[in-house]
Amino acid sequence: MKHLFFVITCCGFLAGCGGPAEPKSEVPSYAHLSPKHGGHLRVGYAIDPTSLDAVLGRSGGDAYYWRQIFDQLIDVNRDLEPQPDISLATSWDIAEDPDSITFHLREGVVFHDGTPFNAAAVKANVERILDPKTLATPRASMTVIESVDVLDEHTVRFNLKGPWGAGLNMLADRGGVMSSPTRIEALGRDYGWDPAGTGPYKVHDVILGTKVHLVRNENYWGRDEDGHPLPYLDEITIRVISDQTVLSSALRTGEIDVAYLPYKDITAFQRDDRFQIETMGGGGIAMLFSFNVEFPPLDNIHLRQAIVHAIRPDVINKAIFFEQAMLADSGMWPTGAWAHDPDVRRPSFDPELAREYLKKGGMPDGFEFTAVTNNSPVLVPIAEMVRAMLKDVGITMDIEVLATGPATEGFFQGRRYGMYLTSWSRYPEPDWLASLAYKSDGFYNAANAERPDLDALVSLGASLYDTDARREVYHELNQKVLDDAWFVPFVYAVTYAAAPKRVQNLDRLMGWDAKMNLREIWLERENAPVE
Repeated sequence: MKHLFFVITCCGFLAGCGGPAEPKSEVPSYAHLSPKHGGHLRVGYAIDPTSLDAVLGRSGGDAYYWRQIFDQLIDVNRDLEPQPDISLATSWDIAEDPDSITFHLREGVVFHDGTPFNAAAVKANVERILDPKTLATPRASMTVIESVDVLDEHTVRFNLKGPWGAGLNMLADRGGVMSSPTRIEALGRDYGWDPAGTGPYKVHDVILGTKVHLVRNENYWGRDEDGHPLPYLDEITIRVISDQTVLSSALRTGEIDVAYLPYKDITAFQRDDRFQIETMGGGGIAMLFSFNVEFPPLDNIHLRQAIVHAIRPDVINKAIFFEQAMLADSGMWPTGAWAHDPDVRRPSFDPELAREYLKKGGMPDGFEFTAVTNNSPVLVPIAEMVRAMLKDVGITMDIEVLATGPATEGFFQGRRYGMYLTSWSRYPEPDWLASLAYKSDGFYNAANAERPDLDALVSLGASLYDTDARREVYHELNQKVLDDAWFVPFVYAVTYAAAPKRVQNLDRLMGWDAKMNLREIWLERENAPVE
């Protein structure tokens, strides 16, 4: 059997180097074929996981790993519509007096360690998230849950403090991931590197900095639309590959088979008939300034405004993203998200205005601060460009480069920096960002500053069941955050997935968050037996 190799860069955000496009060749068509089981898919990804435990992982990129291992209580399609056929809950009832959601669970499902999935397991998972001692990443988005009642083996009720219009969508992410309570209790802190979910693949081996090896869950409950058992692949090796030059070269020569393309090489691959390409506009935020609004001197709003008005995102888009990304026209909800507001007032390049803000902030001759970024091959050169742009208006930005995990922890929890130059994953359910970043106790609120006005908007937006009413709330919240120069995106990502045509179901690779989901990917293998 031939092994196929699969490489993913971070949400398509990472640029790389590559040579000219190779000559086009005749490509066999596999469109008429039925899915085949078997094969070893080797996946490459630029960043180590911070944890394979979705609840404790700190990086959005962790989802490339944990989505293969776990199922959610509720899962959704790209339009954020709940889908019972791919969820651990087969139905649910929402009550308003008192507020509660009752879930009817899928029967016959077991965790990878043999522990039954049932209502008691759901209760244990939710209570683990809500326990402040856990330091769960999604906790702030789940605190509307007051208690969890086990009604019978396969029926569980969430008793709520109020309406939770965002609830079903939030359960499609980290907060709804179900882990084996038995394995958590047995391994304690080590659970993050040997987790047990109910998902299509099981963890076989982890070597940090090198690979995560997954094997097919033979007891997986999922089926495709024709009733065939999922997943199709026997095993997946996710290799940590950070060198983008290696990525482009390997994809062209066939050493690897799928990649989220580096921006520099998109045009060349589009011209090469050997490859199929899938895209998602607004697949994330490729360049973002996140500020700790209580970290001197950036606790001064005028100085933050000076920084954001000194930046030329069009120049960065051309130099780093080869104009294949999108200039941000709104806030943290990018193009394609229903909360996206292209009419919002946001900062634009204006060096004279930047100098005026320096005067208002009491620093007419400029000031010096340290920003942290992670060691992405895209963000590091962006940081250098930003430093030069700020120097033009008299601001000196020192740069500290760390791996993703330490950078994220150091900024959001360690509070050692005033600004984080980073990228951000696509989260079309607006409460994910609102609760975790804007809420006073949110994990990604670096200052955890008390802002009753923002907390009230976050709570209101999460409570409403009408999408139009929610949209109005998030537009107001979006404006406040941009006016505060708190989270300011400059470039939205466009994700480009490329693969030769023997890699099947590429159109199902990217879900609602643009992360990879491999349970329906299959390989047309040369000389494969008919199944």
